[in-house]
Amino acid sequence: MKRQAIIEGIHVEKIGSGLLNRDLIRAIKERWQRGDVGLLYVQLRDGCGASAIEALRQWESEQERLFWKQRLDSEAFYWYHGKPKEDLTEKVLKAAIQSMAAPLKKNIVRMGTALTAPSISGRSSQAMIYRTILEALNSAWNAEWNGEAAAARDVAAVVQIGSEAKERVYSNDGQLYAIGQLAAPFPCFSSKARVSEVAYMFDSNSKIQGAIIADAGRPVGLLMKEKLHQLLAGQFGLPLYWNRAVEKIMDEQPLIVDADMPVEQVSQLAMARDFSQLYDVVIITKEEQLIGAATIRSILECMTAMRTEAARTANPLTGLPGNEGIQSELQRRIRAKEAFAVIYADLDYFKWFNDYFGFSQGDDLIRYLANVLREEIALRGTANDFIGHIGGDDFIMVTKRDYAEQLCRQMIAKFDGGIKQFYGGAEVTSVEDRHGNLVKREGVTLSLSLMIAEQDAELTPDLISRTSAKLKKRAKAQIGSVYVMETIAESHHGEGRV
Repeated sequence: MKRQAIIEGIHVEKIGSGLLNRDLIRAIKERWQRGDVGLLYVQLRDGCGASAIEALRQWESEQERLFWKQRLDSEAFYWYHGKPKEDLTEKVLKAAIQSMAAPLKKNIVRMGTALTAPSISGRSSQAMIYRTILEALNSAWNAEWNGEAAAARDVAAVVQIGSEAKERVYSNDGQLYAIGQLAAPFPCFSSKARVSEVAYMFDSNSKIQGAIIADAGRPVGLLMKEKLHQLLAGQFGLPLYWNRAVEKIMDEQPLIVDADMPVEQVSQLAMARDFSQLYDVVIITKEEQLIGAATIRSILECMTAMRTEAARTANPLTGLPGNEGIQSELQRRIRAKEAFAVIYADLDYFKWFNDYFGFSQGDDLIRYLANVLREEIALRGTANDFIGHIGGDDFIMVTKRDYAEQLCRQMIAKFDGGIKQFYGGAEVTSVEDRHGNLVKREGVTLSLSLMIAEQDAELTPDLISRTSAKLKKRAKAQIGSVYVMETIAESHHGEGRV
């Protein structure tokens, strides 16, 4: 009776509007209060047969922890719940994978797992669940399934990947924003395949909109269903192309990107294509080998989720990314192993200004500094540069090493040229330091610490923070607006100052 109640509670083929089903989000949030929630992703081979589907249904009916399932063609998503203080991945998902592998035998292509939990940093439930889905897909792509022998070999690897996902869901290290996370299986044909073969595939699978053309695992072209139908619908389309090799009609210059490329950059490349290619899928490779493709819809949905999350975590005063975005950017730069520069900006005597002119004017001054940084990046930087608002009057800029010093000089000149407008016409000859002592200064000044990271330097966000804090202390010891610079190259430090 208990099992029957559980089975009746399983939602089948329930698809809601928006990025995620609202009922699913509600169900997961309810179970978060009682323990862990995990996802098991399964991809079956095309045309696996009625016996495999029946075996899958039988397996589903035996899963007591399963509270939600959804099948989409050859893919299936299973959500499990755990108990308080229980390691769900080891005790439930591993057993689920092993129990599924036996009856389905060679019909499984890939399986992957991931855990999800409520955010400890204020992220939305929708964002956390969406990331879990991407983690499960990613773990599946990292573990091929080829029948019983592969099942025995790969089950531990799949579960291990899922366990790591539990940590990464909170790390915010930028990995989830790589286009490779959106790579999905896609029909693939060799360049010598007949046009008729691809046409039959499209006719028998109405939901498939395109086919990738690849030789030895390397993509060489793309053929979208709509374009093939337009070609064959012509007066001489069938006799001309039906028995020819697909390489004769494929798009030889599709958009092919590396799995590590940021989703935002891929979105820009996709939207810049000719209108006739605007809705073509984006082919994704790893070391020039095909790993899948992403539809424009999936890319735009991911972009929407990212922008919603960025807006939620942005500093409300300036609209610039906050600490989560800053950490993500620093991790991305460190992984790239390329030279870059970090500039920390901090106002001197800002407390005096706040006390003397009021908090409203203090907020205006912070916004002024943010605008100085934005304007100088717009004039002299690139679209890849980053500005973040740590909090209060502290900002960070991540930019190219080549023009970082010029940026510092220009920001100081611009800031000093506009600061006097905030004094309301009063002439400032002295200010109070943080200890309440009067010192002879002409008002608020700008201290910049510039850290240059050479290529392949061994870095961590903590090392960047400590180095920048040390440089900021040196800069604040100087009179007026200044910048202090230090270079980090592999295992040694070199210093310089302007």
